[in-house]
Amino acid sequence: MKKSKKLLAALLSGVMTLSLAACGGGSASQETTNTAAPSTAQTEETGTAAAADLAFEPYEDELVVQLGRLASPHTISSLYEGDTLEDNPYTRYVKEKLNISFEDVIEANDEDYKKQISLAVASGDLPDIFTVTDYNTLVELVDNDLIYDLTDVYEKYVCDYVRGVYDSFDGRCMEMVTFDGRLMALPGSNPDNGVPILCWMRKDWLDQLNLNPDEDGDLCITIEDIENIAKAFVDADISGKGTVGIALADNVGDAQGLYGAMGGFADIWLQNEDGSIEWGTFADDSVKNTWELLNRWFKEGLLDPQFGTRTADDVNSLLINNQCGIAFGPWHTPDWRFTHVKDANPEAQYIAYTMKDADGKVNAYHENAVGSFVAVRKDYEHPEAAVKILNVVFGDLATATEETAPEVAQFVKDGGDNFCRPYQIEVIPYENTEKYFTEHTAVLNGEMTPEQCTTAENRNTSEAMMKYLEDPDNVTSETSAGWKAYNSRIIGCGASIGKLKENGNANWISPLYPPTMPVMAQKKTTIDTLELQAYIKIVTGEEPISYFDEMKEKWYANGGSDIIAELEEYYQK
Repeated sequence: MKKSKKLLAALLSGVMTLSLAACGGGSASQETTNTAAPSTAQTEETGTAAAADLAFEPYEDELVVQLGRLASPHTISSLYEGDTLEDNPYTRYVKEKLNISFEDVIEANDEDYKKQISLAVASGDLPDIFTVTDYNTLVELVDNDLIYDLTDVYEKYVCDYVRGVYDSFDGRCMEMVTFDGRLMALPGSNPDNGVPILCWMRKDWLDQLNLNPDEDGDLCITIEDIENIAKAFVDADISGKGTVGIALADNVGDAQGLYGAMGGFADIWLQNEDGSIEWGTFADDSVKNTWELLNRWFKEGLLDPQFGTRTADDVNSLLINNQCGIAFGPWHTPDWRFTHVKDANPEAQYIAYTMKDADGKVNAYHENAVGSFVAVRKDYEHPEAAVKILNVVFGDLATATEETAPEVAQFVKDGGDNFCRPYQIEVIPYENTEKYFTEHTAVLNGEMTPEQCTTAENRNTSEAMMKYLEDPDNVTSETSAGWKAYNSRIIGCGASIGKLKENGNANWISPLYPPTMPVMAQKKTTIDTLELQAYIKIVTGEEPISYFDEMKEKWYANGGSDIIAELEEYYQK
């Protein structure tokens, strides 16, 4: 099994933007020899108009597609009474547009779903179209020749909008599903929702102490700024409860934002221009220097005295208990972490900053562009149906309104889960997060109305924010959603997208996201444990910083070198 291209850890700068064309048609191409003709008569025409017709052409006779799909309790609970995953606003919309209905032959949640797909792989009895939740399974399906080569089907049937979504990732989506030049699955796209990591501070505490770490207003601060604010919070015991300056969970990656501010990355695989591969922790001295810094903070009482024993839930508890006013996380941190802080502490307010290194750069890495996939069994008679469904669900519905898709729009407004769709993936453009910020900002500035937003999600979110802003000092259960949305999509995105783009100081790298191969499966846990133990020991002072180099040697000797050799062989094919 060979990959079509190799990802390089090349530095990129800025925030990618793309102007997407309206959904219309992809270019026609020669059909693959094992592509069965659709049930309806197809035109012999070529060109954009013909392709546009094919992208959304309904079947003359109803086509029943057997699906393998995820079915979480949350997804099921969001359905209208009497509806099912086979029959709901999304599937009815597909039926209306394409004359396709669905029969779920595998319908399960999380690990149970993976087990059922594994059994289907082993028996060769796969659904017509099915969600693949992990890359390893996709590789197994390809290696065993069990799924359809969608290369020509995709080129012939994909609509312009969906093609544009994938193109917005600069090849990183299609890279993950291309094997020996063959497109073997339809990827779910994953914008960089988790990066860059932001430093979130309690603004009400900053105001109370008359502090401002961002005098120039660029929403970008340094390690020294973070240290000074943490010291001020601790010295003043601003919480009145024994204030914790900085708290980190018990894993190496929780300090990723600090590594970036020190010029590097941990916990990711990188590929150099010469094809060699290295573990980000050892790529340079940035991570080592960060651990040394954290050790100093620990000794000075700025870092949590219980560092190394705190889980992520424990850190959340510190925040909720009003003991810590500095946290690290992505733009959407208010949606899941700070909402509970606000419930417990109505006075709590937050501000977010990017973190720059000594050269003034904000270092971030592209997350895996693909989180899950849609595959088609090899002998399925209508592989083009997979692409047509994709066009309708993620192309046509992307810009649908209450007038064009009233039932779906109402379902979204009522809290219906997106995974009620036939496919449990997301196909959204790389710049989707930027759209959150620009459209919501325009609404709040009076430059457009919520109804003019391009998606139902943005329309509903804008309305929630406007309701919250009517009385921002008194957040209630009715306006809590608006508070979360404002803090994530205006405050968080304002720092990670708005000002970051304006400042022009973003350095992006593209890590590798390999499948778990035999040597890695056998030895990765051991070397991960070595790294984590060294991290805790160095930061808490149990071992000196020189122990980092000792750990590095052990890391290579206990499996790191073997894993790197395995990866280099894989990516050189």
